[in-house]
Amino acid sequence: MLFSNFKIQFRIFILLTIILLIEGFFYHYSYKLTYLCPDNFIFSQECNNPLFDGMRSGYNPIIWNENRIIETLQCIFLFLTIIYLIKIIHLNKKTKDKFFNLLLILYLASILYFFFEEISWGQHVFNWESNSFFKKYNNQGETNFHNISNLFDQVPRTLLSLWCGLSIFVFKFMKNLNIKNDYLLLILPNKNLKYISYLTLVFIIPDFIIDKFGFHPGYSDIHTININITEIYDFFSFNFIRLSEFQELIFAFYLFNHSYFMKQNKNIDA
Repeated sequence: MLFSNFKIQFRIFILLTIILLIEGFFYHYSYKLTYLCPDNFIFSQECNNPLFDGMRSGYNPIIWNENRIIETLQCIFLFLTIIYLIKIIHLNKKTKDKFFNLLLILYLASILYFFFEEISWGQHVFNWESNSFFKKYNNQGETNFHNISNLFDQVPRTLLSLWCGLSIFVFKFMKNLNIKNDYLLLILPNKNLKYISYLTLVFIIPDFIIDKFGFHPGYSDIHTININITEIYDFFSFNFIRLSEFQELIFAFYLFNHSYFMKQNKNIDA
């Protein structure tokens, strides 16, 4: 099965990543590339490259908007993660370690929160109208909490970044301590997850450094023909794609594989 072959699905995910980066680059910088002369590769106002649309920028809505390709993939990965975690909790119900069981339940509750926030607790599926509370306090008028306050958005995102990006390093530290194997396998049930962790860090660290050190000069309405510093920073921080959404896709992919490997370990133990 595809789900049981990590190498195949990881290569597919890398291929998807490359496709998204290429498509995102040409879509986001289309307004700039229209001035690229194909004969000498020089930017000039005299050129009008027919391959690109001078009015196009931003992100492809078919890929990045709500309920489109990326968000749908996120929800599929999260839904499968929830199924695996329910099975893991069922397999683990006879264990005497109640604290470990509690951690599994908290883990499931966290993934449920992530999943239901992604679909606005069913609003994206059933298209109901938000009540007065969410219309007033939610900056998109949707039935979710992460668009109300950074407490419900940035805190979970930071925890996910740490969990998905640094688990391999935490595992290396924790395995030298006198910790039960079940807890170690909760942190890192399979070493193949390190490849997703590295991918996570690749798409987090550049943007984090540029943001925290204030390197980005900000955006201006002034249109330049030549490549400017803002576009360079956006390129190296991957902000020519909708980075926050892609990070969430990597998180969901990691969680799916994490729960799958945990379930495989439980099946072996059983």
